[in-house]
Amino acid sequence: MKPLLICFCAVLILMSAAFAAPPNFIVINIDDLGYADIGPFGSKLNRTPHLDQMAKEGRKLTSFYAAPVCSPSRAALMTGCYPKRALPIPHVLFPIGETGLSPKEITVAEVLKEKGYATAIVGKWHLGDQPEFLPNAQGFDLHFGLPYSNDMGPLSDGVRSDLGKPIPQQEGKGQPPLPLLRNGKVVRRVLPDDQQSLVEIYTDEAVKFIKAKKAAPFFLYVPHNAVHFPIYPGKQWAGKSPNGIYSDWVEEVDWSVGEILKTVRENNLSENTLVIFTSDNGGTPRSVNAPLRGFKGSTWEGGMRVPTIAWWPGKIPADTQSDAIAGMFDIMPTFAALAGAKVPTDRKIDGANIWPQLSGEANAKPAHETFYYYRGLQLEAVRHGNWKLQIAQGQSTAPQLYNLRDDIGEEKDVAKENPAVVTQIQAFVDAMKDDLGLNGITPGCRELGRVENPRPLIPFDADDQPQTTKPAALDRLKIGDTIASAAAPQIGGKPITISCDVTTPAKDGVIIAHGGVGVGYALVLKNGRVLWMVRSGRETVTTIEAAKTFEGKLHVEARLAKDYAMTLLINDQTVATGKAAALIPNQPAENFCVGFDDKMPVGNYEGAKHLSGTIENLRVSVGEK
Repeated sequence: MKPLLICFCAVLILMSAAFAAPPNFIVINIDDLGYADIGPFGSKLNRTPHLDQMAKEGRKLTSFYAAPVCSPSRAALMTGCYPKRALPIPHVLFPIGETGLSPKEITVAEVLKEKGYATAIVGKWHLGDQPEFLPNAQGFDLHFGLPYSNDMGPLSDGVRSDLGKPIPQQEGKGQPPLPLLRNGKVVRRVLPDDQQSLVEIYTDEAVKFIKAKKAAPFFLYVPHNAVHFPIYPGKQWAGKSPNGIYSDWVEEVDWSVGEILKTVRENNLSENTLVIFTSDNGGTPRSVNAPLRGFKGSTWEGGMRVPTIAWWPGKIPADTQSDAIAGMFDIMPTFAALAGAKVPTDRKIDGANIWPQLSGEANAKPAHETFYYYRGLQLEAVRHGNWKLQIAQGQSTAPQLYNLRDDIGEEKDVAKENPAVVTQIQAFVDAMKDDLGLNGITPGCRELGRVENPRPLIPFDADDQPQTTKPAALDRLKIGDTIASAAAPQIGGKPITISCDVTTPAKDGVIIAHGGVGVGYALVLKNGRVLWMVRSGRETVTTIEAAKTFEGKLHVEARLAKDYAMTLLINDQTVATGKAAALIPNQPAENFCVGFDDKMPVGNYEGAKHLSGTIENLRVSVGEK
C-alpha cells in the first residue's frame, strides 16, 4: 500500500502544480440519448451546432460506458463503482421505494465538498425518492428537479403520452403525482405544460448557479429528463425540426448545452472548468444508435456505450478523440484527483483517474483493460481490449465473441476462430465470481439504503383499493395491441393459465407481456425456444425454457399454479417445468401487450420490435385450470 500511496500523492502534487486553482466541474447527462443522435457522433437528422462546437474544442470519448438503464448508471457516476456494487438492484428504482442509494455511500459531491466545493444537481435524480436518499442527504447543497423519470405518475397527468397525443384517464391507483422538487420540498405537481418547460427551467437554474458560485470551485450536475419518454419539447422548439418531436427535443438539449457553455465563457471560467457531456444509457428505438447493435436495456454496445464529450480549453486537446475504455464510474476518481481530494479508501472503487486519457497524454497506460457489462444483477459480457465476449446464458446459447475494433456493430461472432481469446476472457469472468459474481446478490455488493413505510412525495389521487374496468376481449387482440392494466385479466395473488396459437418465422420476440421490473409475466421466443417468465418481486424472476426449438404453428400454454409450480406446454406436450418464488402478488401496473413489450421487460429479453406472424385465440384464465 505504501508505494501506491506515495504514487497517488505524487500525482496530486503534479496536478496541483499544473492547475492554479481547483477546477470547476460540470456534468451534463442526457436521458436515453442515442449514440448517433448528435452531430459529433454522426447524426444526419438532428441539428446540434453547440455540441458540434464543443467536440471541435474538446475530445470525443468513443468507448465511454454507462449502464443498460438509468438508476444503475447514475449510481456508478455518483460512487465510482460498478452499479451492482453500490446499487444492487435488478432494474431501476420506482416511486415510493423502500430502497435507494445508501446514505453510507460516499458520492462525488461529498468527496468534493471536503475540498470546499459548492455542489448542485439540476434535473433528474433517480436514486431513491425518500428523504434519506434524496440529493440533499447525499452531498448536494442544491437540488432542483424531478426525483425520478418523467414517465412516473398518473396517466391523466400526461406521463405516458407524447406531446400532442391523447391523454388517457387513470384507471386504478397507478402511481402518485410526479413532483418538481427544490431541496426536498414539492414546488408543484408536474403536468404537460411543466413537462414542456423542463429543459428551459433546468437550463435557467444551471446558469444561475454558475453565476452565483463563480468565485469558488463548484460541481454542477445537470441530468436532463430529456429525451426520455414521454417526449415533450419546449414550446419554442416543438415543430421546429423537420424530423418530429424527438428531434425537436434533441435540438433543445443542444441549445441548453450552448447556454451553459456560453455562461462559462462569459464569466471567464473556461480555462478552469471541465465539462463532460454524456448519456445515462443507450438510446431507445426512437433514437439512432448506429453503428452500434441494440438499444437501452441491453448489454449490446447500443445499450451501454454512450456519446460523450470532454471540454476544457487549453487542458484537453481540441478536435480529438479517444477510444480508450472509460465510463461513468471514472467520473468520481477523476474529479477527486483534479481537485486534490481523497477517494474513499475503506471500500472498493472500480473507476480510475482518466485524466491521462482526457488530456491526451502520450503513451498513457490504459485506465481499464477489462470492462464488465452487468444488466441489473447479471453479468452478460466482458470486454478485454478490443475483444468482447457475450457470456452464454443457460443452455440455449454459446459464448459469442466480437472484435469491436473491426466489428463495432457486433455482427460477426468469431468465437470459433479464436478459442484462445474466449478462454482468456472466460478467465476474467471466473475471476469475478467471488466479487460481483455472475448473478444475484454476491459478496461484492454493498447494502442498499432501506426505509420503513415509504410515503409518496405527493399523496395519491385514487383510493387505496385498485379499480377495474370491463375486461377486454383478449381473443380479438392482434400483434401490436395493448390494453390498460385495469382492463387486463386481474391476476394479483391468483394462479393463471395463458394459451394462444402462434405462427411466426421469428426466432426472437415477445408473444405476450404484462408487467415490468416490479411484478409481471411474459411468454417470449429466444433463439427459437419458448420461455415462460414470472416475476413475483423486483429481485425475483423465474424463467423456464423449452429444451428445443419448434417450427410452424404452435399452440402454447403456460401455467402458474397456486403452489407456485410453473408449467410450459407446446402442442399439448409439457416441455418445461419449474417453480416460481411466489404467485404474482398484485396486478401489474403496465399495459398488457401482444407481440411486443411497450415498457421495461419482465425478464431478459428485448421487446420493442413487433413479432412477425400471427397470435390467435389468446386466453388468460385466472384461478386453477
